[in-house]
This record gives sequence, C-alpha cells and structure tokens, in this order.
Amino acid sequence: MREFLSSLGRLGMRLLPLLLMALVAGSTFWLVQVNSPREAPAGPVGAKHEPDYYMVRFSATELAEDGNTKMRFTGDKMIHFADDQTYEVTRPAMRAYEIGRPPVTGHADRGTMNAEGSVVDLFGNALIVRAQGPDPSKDPPMTAASEYFQVLVNDDIVKTDKAVKLTRGPSVMTANGLVFNNVTREVQLLGNVHGTIITVPPPASPAARP
Repeated sequence: MREFLSSLGRLGMRLLPLLLMALVAGSTFWLVQVNSPREAPAGPVGAKHEPDYYMVRFSATELAEDGNTKMRFTGDKMIHFADDQTYEVTRPAMRAYEIGRPPVTGHADRGTMNAEGSVVDLFGNALIVRAQGPDPSKDPPMTAASEYFQVLVNDDIVKTDKAVKLTRGPSVMTANGLVFNNVTREVQLLGNVHGTIITVPPPASPAARP
C-alpha cells in the first residue's frame, strides 16, 4: 500500500507541470474572451445598387385623360436599379404638351428619374426650350441653358441651383439659379443676375387710306 501511494505521488509530481500549463492556458483563453469586444451579430445585407435591366433607344409616352399625348420621354439607353427603383438615362430628351400652353422640350448628356417618373434630373449641357406662344410679342420663345436642371413633371416646374443662361426673345440674362413655372409662365432668377432686356415694340398698324 505504501509503495502504491509512493508511485502515485511520483506520477502526480510528473503530471503537475502539465496540469499547471493546462491551467495557465485555460486562464489565458478565458481572460482573452472576457476582455475581447463582443462582435455584433451580422445584420441582413442590404441590396446593392446594381442594374437589373436596361433598354436601348427607348421611347415612352404618357397620355392625358382625353387621349392626347401629355409627355414623351426618349433616350439612347435607360438602366433600371432594383434597390431604389430609379433610372439612369443616357442622352435623355423630353417634350411636354399641354393644351393652351407652348410645348416645352429638354435634353442633356445624361439624366436620372425617380420610380414614379415625377422627378427628372438633367446633367451636362442641359437645355430647356419653350416654344413661343400665340402672340410672339407677349410670349416669345425662351431657352434656359445650364449644367443641371431638375424637372418636376407633375408641377410643370423646371429649376436649377447652378449657373444658368436665359434667353427670352432677344433678351439675354444670366444668374446663379432659376425657377421656371410653365403653368404661370413666371421665371425667377436667383442670385447675381446680369443681362440685357430688350422690349420689342408691337408692329405698327397699316396707315389708313386717304
């Protein structure tokens, strides 16, 4: 019995360093786990802004309630993005028709459109043209040129916060921004406005016969 206990004691002495090493290793692992910051659980991965389809040389027409054309929108290429339902357009061109109002056209190098088609942004060499009204002396043709325009389709408003050049008949104006309301035919020029306004006199009435 004494020899068995003695052998067991010698075995314990030989295993003691291994037990101590295991204890130290376990303690170190536990300390690392306690002091390491907890990683938040990975949430759902959001949808990437990637195109899901595109159209080449497209033409879209919106009809009014009476069946007449209200707007025509064309471009070289339109790309649709599924995550936010927006569109990117290469060389967009649009033309709005409204009974009793001069038609308005616009085009640019590129553009974007929201999901509802109610907001169109035009970028690069953007040009808006409104044809003359029935009386050119009172409602001459008008153009607006800028590097950016935003078209609010439902409100029939064109605006920009970039430098713009406006022509109305022979008159020429420049400004730092513009708001054009095609319903009221009002133009608001914003900041640092310069230019020349030329008033065209009405045509002279023919001389009465003696």
